[in-house]
Amino acid sequence: MWSIGAIDLSAPSVERMGLLLVGIGLVVTGALGRGIGLGAGLYAVAVGGVERLQRDLLEQGSDVLRATAEAIDVLMSGGNPYDHVMLSTEPIGSPFVYPPGEFLFYLLPYRGGMEIGRVETWAGILTIAALVVAGARVGSGRAALVAMLYATWGIAAFRTTDGGNDVAAALLVTVGFVALAFASLPHPRGRIAFIVSAVALGWALAFKQFAVLVWPLVLRHLATVRAPWQRYLAISGGVAAAMTLPFLLWSPGAFLSQQLAALTFHDQIWGANLLHALAQWWPMEGVAGAFFALELLGTAALVALALRARVATIGAAALIGAAILVVPMLLARWTTQSYLVYAATVAAAGILLIDAPAEVTPDA
Repeated sequence: MWSIGAIDLSAPSVERMGLLLVGIGLVVTGALGRGIGLGAGLYAVAVGGVERLQRDLLEQGSDVLRATAEAIDVLMSGGNPYDHVMLSTEPIGSPFVYPPGEFLFYLLPYRGGMEIGRVETWAGILTIAALVVAGARVGSGRAALVAMLYATWGIAAFRTTDGGNDVAAALLVTVGFVALAFASLPHPRGRIAFIVSAVALGWALAFKQFAVLVWPLVLRHLATVRAPWQRYLAISGGVAAAMTLPFLLWSPGAFLSQQLAALTFHDQIWGANLLHALAQWWPMEGVAGAFFALELLGTAALVALALRARVATIGAAALIGAAILVVPMLLARWTTQSYLVYAATVAAAGILLIDAPAEVTPDA
């Protein structure tokens, strides 16, 4: 279906025609009773790769990755990105609201000569690959279906080109969930998977604040199934602290003020949220403060309730986390579409792993 819609009739490209033929071949093979789950998963990676790599980066898109590149340049010149006046943001001097794990994620590719926007493109492709890899734990057919859904989701592909960082942020969370599903493997593979999961979620914590609402659900699931949640907490928390503490100690006031600005910087009512939707009929500025209070208190209450629940599977942790994420997004003043892509990516991992508990081997 993607191939049919993605072919330019005036100039059909070889790779898209090739993918159409491969898709037909997989249909025929499946109709003959052969197993095509892994092949379909690899096909999803190929489709998602073409869908993303052949998109041009959006000019004059979000200023997020421009600010990230500036933060890296400042750091490499010996400066502190958090007490630096940003010149690439709109408006100039906007706060750099992301923890250090964000620009550290992009540092090596950017300094190695890759266009920083293309890091996001590859993050989208790697997200598809991570979903396919989960097939070794939950079945390749289910994994291929979820992976292809994400691969052909046009807005997720577009958001790898618009200068934002939400696709890469969601990749780290996805890797964390998928890797945890392999913690049941015999030693040393199970231990490696456990550590990879904890490191990925720890980095996600140090990348973007959204992960703060997802990470506790993973710990709750581990406690529910009597897995070593304390070890997971130590590794993931240690990774986040190792990335964050140097910058906090470097300039505590500047760092904390920039991070807190994530809650208050966008004072315009805009985007995919309830305030903006209702503003078409009623003036909402007068109740925006009440919505902000409800956003904070409601989100905290939901997290507290979730931490009292029996979170029986990895997928349940992801789905509950995604559901909680949507609440502040809908109640906020300013909600870009890519925020919802982040939440939906976490939900996709949850659907895929819905019946997979973290069965950590005793020696992991």
